[in-house]
Amino acid sequence: MISKTYLKGVGPTYADLQGRVYVEGGTPIEQRGVCWVLKNTAGSAEVMQWPTVENDTMQLDGNTGLVNVRIRGLVPDTAYFASFYAKNSNGVKYSYPVLVRTPKILDGFVFVEGGDFQMGNILGDDDEKPVHMVTLDNYFISAKEVTNIEYCKFLNTIEVGTDGASGNLKYIDIGNPETLIAHNGSQFTPIAGFENYPAVSVSWYGAKAYCNWIGGTLPTEAEWEFAARGGITSKGYEYAGSNTPGDIGWFVDNAANKLHQGAGKGTNEIGAYDMNGNLWEWCEDWYGANYYGGSGIKNPEGASSGTEKVLRGGSYLEPAISTTRRYHKIPQTTAKNIGFRVKVAI
Repeated sequence: MISKTYLKGVGPTYADLQGRVYVEGGTPIEQRGVCWVLKNTAGSAEVMQWPTVENDTMQLDGNTGLVNVRIRGLVPDTAYFASFYAKNSNGVKYSYPVLVRTPKILDGFVFVEGGDFQMGNILGDDDEKPVHMVTLDNYFISAKEVTNIEYCKFLNTIEVGTDGASGNLKYIDIGNPETLIAHNGSQFTPIAGFENYPAVSVSWYGAKAYCNWIGGTLPTEAEWEFAARGGITSKGYEYAGSNTPGDIGWFVDNAANKLHQGAGKGTNEIGAYDMNGNLWEWCEDWYGANYYGGSGIKNPEGASSGTEKVLRGGSYLEPAISTTRRYHKIPQTTAKNIGFRVKVAI
């Protein structure tokens, strides 16, 4: 009477489920719904639990056919079993349960619920066209650009030279007097007073290595743009959280020619700071000027090869740019107006 339950998506406090209710003999269906129970066995899902209507339950409209439902009010970092149920005069039948694990809410990150969006800008530069549909899965992205104190912890943990290089790859340009991290002879330390400022002069290689070190990656260009626009809660602003750039970022006309500590301006719709302004931010993708013309729809990963990596967001040294503007540099590039943030997959 009910097909298997499928988990279609999960966030820290919800789960999206799908199933199909049908009649196989007997009397018509009188009621259908979904039920779930907290997982009370440690380890894997080998010991199955069967939720029933005696547990948490949500009644659904209709009788037969495809069922899509979102269970809300779940606890982050918790496991549940969930099933669809259907009731007729012969009793209650249940679908085979599915294990639901809600992700932990990560400190310093904001949750980005995946969805569809139109990537690009019909009024933008040539490489922002054509506007095309993109579908993304759920993920987390750091609310602020990675700071000097955070990056120093990384440098002091891995095998990296006093010059900020790992092998033949320069992670950070310690020799640049405008870099806000130094090596004091025994360890890397932030310049006094700049501990919580964004880390600058970090190459793409150094940014990617840090992201991998904490269990994440750099955001793809699509993930960066979707998050900057405010995800599924986007209000359609030109900049990340406002149509007035000075409300949400530091640019050449309001930054007094200097870098600013993160979170000094307002957030965008999902609670992320400085996604426009302060620093250009590295993305995972190779840059392709004509890539949008052949971009994939589901979780696109950028051009398959190239010589330069994508940067997004603008900086305190340039006029304000929109959330759709693209920039690019060779991955070895380090500069006082380039930093990054982290994406963690679910």
